[in-house]
Amino acid sequence: MKIQNLKALLLLLMAAFAVVSCDETDEAGEFDNWKARNIAFIDSIANVARTNAGGNWKTFLAYGLVDTVKWSNEYYVYCQVLESGDGTSMPHYNDTVKVNYRGRLIPTKNYPNGYVFDQSYRGELDPEVNVPAVLNLAGCVRGWTTAMTEMVKGDVWRVYIPYELGYGKDGYSAIPAYSALVFDMNLVDFSQVGSN
Repeated sequence: MKIQNLKALLLLLMAAFAVVSCDETDEAGEFDNWKARNIAFIDSIANVARTNAGGNWKTFLAYGLVDTVKWSNEYYVYCQVLESGDGTSMPHYNDTVKVNYRGRLIPTKNYPNGYVFDQSYRGELDPEVNVPAVLNLAGCVRGWTTAMTEMVKGDVWRVYIPYELGYGKDGYSAIPAYSALVFDMNLVDFSQVGSN
């Protein structure tokens, strides 16, 4: 009888250890293997964009790079066109833009849609009521500028920026190092340098 009690106690301890072990695994850090996860995320987006699934993807070499750069995902910005605008011209590098935007990190366990680190509006995008931010493109990260200089007024895009074209290996404020950036962007208007 004592051996059965000992076996039962041993099984109970093993079960408790297994539960504790599972809890420790579930408690893994939100940003564990962050660089590798962000690279894999951008690689998966690049694969979808290259096949142009749904016909609504655009891929752009980062602003300021020449076409001789070998194809590598970190040099490109991937844009999913959500709505097409009716504009006919695009902003230039030194222009000022009026834009509605929401910036997120890649999806994680605690943030399945991605942690929102910055936004110019709350709730759903409604260009009729949202007050756009006014930004100089030259002061934005390279990936943002790349996408913006390809948009026309009224465009609404979801833009995927590799960490190399965002805040890089250092990060910035609430954005950890090696973070790919995901932006929902709506170009409302822009003004060229020297115009009123």
